[in-house]
Amino acid sequence: MREVAQEERAELGLSATDRFDPYALAEAHGIKVYTLSDLRQYDLGVQALHHFTEQDSSAWSAALVPFGTARIIIENETHAPARRRSNIAHELGHHLLEHPFDGVIFGENHKRQFNDKQEKQATFMAGELLIPLAAAARMAYAGWDNQRVADAYGVSPQFAQMQMKGQRVRAQRAARKYGFSSPVIRQQR
Repeated sequence: MREVAQEERAELGLSATDRFDPYALAEAHGIKVYTLSDLRQYDLGVQALHHFTEQDSSAWSAALVPFGTARIIIENETHAPARRRSNIAHELGHHLLEHPFDGVIFGENHKRQFNDKQEKQATFMAGELLIPLAAAARMAYAGWDNQRVADAYGVSPQFAQMQMKGQRVRAQRAARKYGFSSPVIRQQR
């Protein structure tokens, strides 16, 4: 999966440390991105729009939707830009990994049930698209905190933490093993 993300970034002319634009990748794949408000022109009901953008905006983030032979992404525009970027990258992960559309399955609570394995794969792909392993390693060894990573890559501090945790552990171990001062270790003191 990591190789797929690297190839997609390279196709956009990005190095491992360049900031990624998920909307540019969607465009490169011919996937149009619509907001919920955009769907008003296609008869999205006012009640549905109100529910997902005002009443319970955290209930739904984005979806990759089959549209004939094409794919579109619908996103919730009420979310913060960093969240929207990770949402689009996640949905692109489903596309790049060719996850099937097996139909929507609803549970007893009328909420959609997801394939946990596919969701984890799409989340991994989003991470590799937005903050690749090589970039995370460089920043971990340089001692970047989550906010600095988030600002540089257009993600939330929580998303930055998710991508940086393993690399920070590696940086700390290397510092202890080889006896050099690690910015990560200095920050913890």
